[in-house]
Amino acid sequence: MNKKIAIALVVLVVFLLAGGIGYMAAIQQKPKVVSTKPSTQTAEEETQEEGLTMAYDGDTYEYNRSIKTILFLGVDKQEEVTIQESAGHGGQSDTMILFLMNTEDETTTMLEISRNSMIGVDIYDMSGKYFATEHAQICLQYAYGDGEKKSCWLTKKKVGELFEDKINIDGYLSLNVEGIAVLNDAIGGVTLTVPEDYTEYNPKFQKGATLTLTGEEAEQYVRKRDINRVGENEKRMERQDQYLQALFNQMYGKVNSDTVENLMNVAEPYMVTDLSLQEMQMMANYNLQEKDYEVPGQIQQGAGHDEYLVNYEELEKLTRNLFYNKAEK
Repeated sequence: MNKKIAIALVVLVVFLLAGGIGYMAAIQQKPKVVSTKPSTQTAEEETQEEGLTMAYDGDTYEYNRSIKTILFLGVDKQEEVTIQESAGHGGQSDTMILFLMNTEDETTTMLEISRNSMIGVDIYDMSGKYFATEHAQICLQYAYGDGEKKSCWLTKKKVGELFEDKINIDGYLSLNVEGIAVLNDAIGGVTLTVPEDYTEYNPKFQKGATLTLTGEEAEQYVRKRDINRVGENEKRMERQDQYLQALFNQMYGKVNSDTVENLMNVAEPYMVTDLSLQEMQMMANYNLQEKDYEVPGQIQQGAGHDEYLVNYEELEKLTRNLFYNKAEK
């Protein structure tokens, strides 16, 4: 096995970054039904559009085919990946990150999506038949799949809709929350400096403290938030980004064949992906850009949970800048 694959597998630690509690409370709420029109295609049958273009200020922009985009999902079900038999109980994707991989300069750019982004979530009954579309947090779309591939496909489709189908998503990878601790410990822990006081989550998380996180501590650092305070998810996303950067810096050039085998064995029970071995190898070769991005918007307190209202005008600008090139006249 190519040892470079190990770096990609180490990256999975942060890509699972599952967060939050209160999943059952969230799905038991009754969001407003905005549509009952049945879908004509299953999630597995959906494909991304080819030849995407955008018009702006008299110019035409063409989709950058050098960009390969991977969707990473952190899922909050604290168990190994198993097919779920009941609708609405497949878990929720509390962490959602798009990784833009530029095949020309071999760099990776991270684009984070708030799990509280409000969108029309497609609801399915126990048999998997489409029932309705409800205005809810995008993280809940995962719950209405099977907890495996269908959940990933449904979420991938919904993320595409968030971007108004102006991007291609070339693959996905999800990992369950229990993988945080085991993967963190498999690489010997991750060292970072706590930027502000988080002692409510762990007494060790004092502002300015430099810590090598154990598995349980790593899970607390990237997962914990106070669901009763507005904006806590966005603060958690900042910690997740910090953990990711520390992980990359720590592991760069320090992987051996034993690490590869160990990480493969540890990650497999918690992971669902449609990525090929070749794509995983490609990931391992790319450099992560220090600058990352977030889907623009603002937070408001909804009925029992935060709502993140996407600024679609700003998102279109960001999409054009990250995914498109100006066409030659």
